[in-house]
Amino acid sequence: MTLKSPREPSPLDTAEYTFGEILRRLELGRLHVQPTEAGSRLVVAHADAPVLDRRRGRGGAPPGGERRVFRPLHFPTLFPEKGPILILLVGGFATDASLHRPAPYWEDDAAGGFLVWQALGRAGLLHKKDLDFTLGRGGFWDPAPPRTLGLAMTYAGFRPEAGPVNFDQVVHPWNLHRLQTLVEACWSRSMDRLKIVTLGEAARFMMCASAYGLSGIPVLSLPEPTRDRLARNVGGDSAGGLWLDWASDLLAVGRS
Repeated sequence: MTLKSPREPSPLDTAEYTFGEILRRLELGRLHVQPTEAGSRLVVAHADAPVLDRRRGRGGAPPGGERRVFRPLHFPTLFPEKGPILILLVGGFATDASLHRPAPYWEDDAAGGFLVWQALGRAGLLHKKDLDFTLGRGGFWDPAPPRTLGLAMTYAGFRPEAGPVNFDQVVHPWNLHRLQTLVEACWSRSMDRLKIVTLGEAARFMMCASAYGLSGIPVLSLPEPTRDRLARNVGGDSAGGLWLDWASDLLAVGRS
């Protein structure tokens, strides 16, 4: 049951909803690729929205005078509108808190978001004027994440905060449709050079399935940089430092 709110919720205001309602809204939200002058962009549309409302890209009263107040939630996805896309980075699982963020891993959290963004900076996948955002564990309070170069980014699925993964929801058709739409949109702007990089085994499984049938797209894999995995020393080096070196090298190779 949806919790009542004194105001109309925004598409990203997930604190108003139960886990079941969040899943329902994610399921009804559909990704569409909209062409632009120099590339394309992803648009989230309600699955039951009238055709006229979808074409205009904004809400409105449907025919018959019935007011439509139900909105889909925007799943955290970074998709540059211009230029080629050479790498699609797919992480683990978004949580309720992640749905409030402007981009995947844009937080210093247990999933190692700061390490992911530092690796992107080292690999040359961020705009040079935005590199300061990724130096150290800072910058996550900024409303706009760094601009990426040739990189799209999303999560493999959704799970409740600090809750177990429901794999039935991960392989649900709404999630497969989302990932397949993103893969196809990136492939169309890759000049046949797209590479998929995954974080964790679940993401690797999902992206191998999503890219099936699209020949020529390699799926490269990295372990997810969780603090439990990285909170130890390997020889004389920290596991976090080794992961950062490994990830930045792999992401840089992905551009070649």
